[in-house]
Amino acid sequence: MIYKCKNCGGDMEFDPSIGKMKCPFCDSTESEEVSTGSEIKDGDVATEETAQELGYSAAGNLLCPNCGCEIELGKFTSALRCPACDSNIIVDSRMKGEYRPEFMTPFKIDEKKAKEMIKQKFATFKFAPRDLVSEARLKKIQGWYMPTWFYDMDTTLDYRAVGIKETRHTEGNTEVTDIDSYDVNRVIDARFGRLPVDAANDLPDEMMDLLAPFDTRESVPYDSRYMSGFYSEQYNQTSAELLPRAEKQVETFGRSMCQDSAKKGPQGTYDRHSNEQMNVQYHSVIPHYGLMPVWKYDYTYKDQPYPFYINGQTGKLVGTAPVDSKRVWSFAAIVGAVAMAVAIGLSFLIDYPWIVGAVIGIIIGLITGFANLHPAAGKVTVNAATYVAQENRNLRIATDGYMGRETKTRQLNNNNVNKK
Repeated sequence: MIYKCKNCGGDMEFDPSIGKMKCPFCDSTESEEVSTGSEIKDGDVATEETAQELGYSAAGNLLCPNCGCEIELGKFTSALRCPACDSNIIVDSRMKGEYRPEFMTPFKIDEKKAKEMIKQKFATFKFAPRDLVSEARLKKIQGWYMPTWFYDMDTTLDYRAVGIKETRHTEGNTEVTDIDSYDVNRVIDARFGRLPVDAANDLPDEMMDLLAPFDTRESVPYDSRYMSGFYSEQYNQTSAELLPRAEKQVETFGRSMCQDSAKKGPQGTYDRHSNEQMNVQYHSVIPHYGLMPVWKYDYTYKDQPYPFYINGQTGKLVGTAPVDSKRVWSFAAIVGAVAMAVAIGLSFLIDYPWIVGAVIGIIIGLITGFANLHPAAGKVTVNAATYVAQENRNLRIATDGYMGRETKTRQLNNNNVNKK
């Protein structure tokens, strides 16, 4: 289906800045739905007799309801733009039944803002390619509703470790270290809420982990109007297939939660933990299917892809900019030449061979060049969110059993003794 403006017949788009559909031609917010044809099951092939009714060509390609162009759909594509007339098309037959999302989070950041964010992030990088943030390149940016599984999990986290507490004192010229060990056990009942795992094959797993979290409190029931003007897909993998990834996140976040709880013991804060072990017991796992907003900017440099992603809700940007080696070595040559000139000039004042100054300049230039050949950064660290609200965690067991003391000694030299 497509949405047309009731006022001028233009192609409507969802506008994140106002939170509703808007005509880019007359600014009207009134729309009407135009169907792509009768429902067709994915995988069915239309015959010559049924093609027009179904909105598909005899070859099984979608027909644009606006211009009639044949569109070869991807295996999972559910929303796209017609390559001929740029109409926004939603393949409603692929958003039904088990593929109908339970909810979706609308874009809050529009295309203009997304482009500005990329420019602000990378325009100051001296050694990024000059066209990285050019208007021509940024035209490739696309808004995607990424299929995502969210898991609600009731768990019990059983964490065990040896807590180490060290105390030092000096006896004459001997340093004595007392090492007290404790059998640490923390058992926490934790309910993980809406833990996300992307279900799109084209989105690298680590990218969604970096883009998260998404605030599903701002989600709305699925409505195809929010998809007009954006791209989307069905989920590519089932919730059961992606469950191991969710469990891996539970282990990571759960361990961090238990470690925070186990920092202190009866003798104060532990210096460190050793022999850490954690067991996770799952009492219930409930998956939810939703669509999350992501801006994607594909940049290619020397035949190497450099994708950038922006969380369309929070604005978190993830990506790594390439380095233009020519710009790096041009800058290094200037730095080296200046350093060489200064060093040679000083050689006449301080009376050392001028060749030494030339070598110094070359070395400084090389150091400058190699130091700036690393990627221009852009990746962020994994978000620290645990997806467990404070009221959904209960510390059920917290024990610290004393295991004993080990004493170590170290002879100090006279200088160390004098300092003490």
